[in-house]
Parts: sequence; C-alpha cells; structure tokens
Amino acid sequence: MPFFRIDRELHYFAHVPKCAGASVEVYLRKRFGKIAFANSQFYNVPEAQRWTKSSPQHIDREALALLVPPGWIASSFGVVRHPVTRLRSAFDYQLTGEKTVPEGMDINAWFLDWVAHRDEMPFRYDNHPRPAADLVPDGAKVFRLEDGVQGVVAHLDGLAGKSDGPREMPHENKSRGGASYAAGQAPLSDEVLDVIAKVYAEDFKRFGYTCEDVVKQKKPEKALPKQRKPLLKGLFRR
Repeated sequence: MPFFRIDRELHYFAHVPKCAGASVEVYLRKRFGKIAFANSQFYNVPEAQRWTKSSPQHIDREALALLVPPGWIASSFGVVRHPVTRLRSAFDYQLTGEKTVPEGMDINAWFLDWVAHRDEMPFRYDNHPRPAADLVPDGAKVFRLEDGVQGVVAHLDGLAGKSDGPREMPHENKSRGGASYAAGQAPLSDEVLDVIAKVYAEDFKRFGYTCEDVVKQKKPEKALPKQRKPLLKGLFRR
C-alpha cells in the first residue's frame, strides 16, 4: 500500500502486481520523496519472520480499509492490465524471478493449481495472480496499462497543482525474454480460458476490458459456448 505525500495530504497508489507498479513507485520517489508501506526486500525475510502474508505494496483493499481510515486518504489511483496478459507476466515472473514454478509445469497447470488453492491461500505468490478488483479501492482513479502510463504523470500534476516533476515514467522490471518468457506465452487451454472468464469476471466488468459479454453469458456448469470462444482465442491464444 504505497502512500505518498503532496504537501500535507496523504495519497494512495494501489500497486497491482505486474501492472508497472515498480515503475510508478520509482517515479513517486523521484517526484515526491519517500513513500510509505513499500518494501522491495520483503521476500528476503524468512517466511516465519514476515509480519504480513503479502508484501505491503501488494495489500488487498479489504485489509487496507481495516488498517487505514478512508478519511485519511486524500486520493487514490491504480494501474490495471488485461487479466490474460497480466497472468502471462505473473507466470513469467514466478518462473524466472521468484523461481516458484515446479520444473515442467506450464502456465495452464500453474494457473489451475493457483485457482484450486486460492481460497485457503489467498496471498499466494504475493498476490501476483489475484484479481486487480481485490486490490484497487472503490473510487480510485484507474489507468489501464494498455493505454500507457503517461496519464499518471498528468494525474499527479493535477493533484500537485503544478508540473515540476519528471515528465517521463521510467520502465522498471523489463522482461528478460528468452525461453522462459516464451513459456509464459504458450497457448492457453480452453479450460483455462473458461476459468479466467470466471475468476477475473469483476476485472473484465469494472475496468472495461473485452470479453465482458463472454462473462455475462457464461453458465457455471458449462464451458464457454463454441461461438463465443473465438473472442478470447483470437486475442490471447498464440
């Protein structure tokens, strides 16, 4: 839950994993100085000694509301991403960065395993695959990564009432490419596409991504209708 100050006011950035969050945090530090409740070294601490189930920057909105009175926060914003491309990026990061993916497990098996255990382990993988709707507070200004992140700079100009900070957003945590990256771009199975539509239903609806019609028409006991699948497949299968 990164907080930053503009003059005497406290503002909140909802850091959704794999949505340029590290880049935004770097920008906030350069422009406004220190930020609070952000710890990039969280996973260097042994699990038994960590004070929270997720890194503080990846807090879910329910926990945030319990810890910080809403009236303390002057404004909030977040950056989101299409669930499918975000899922691919999360898998790549867990495979190459955190190295939590068992050898031989592909993106389809990894995602289904996460879904199967997410009720008893909601903070698994530091909330990387968790729906963005779980992390972004109601009423927050939302930016979509696909539209670029320069809009964040203009938004902060408006909050600050001036444009004296850096004009460009940095690009942190660039993908390394290579064979491991290619593994995250593997074709998604029909079953996984079906589960994505269900698990990320609120993300599709709330953040205005495509496939909302697929979500609305889905019947829990059936796979996505054949005539609707191409909408997902045409965009996100490789």
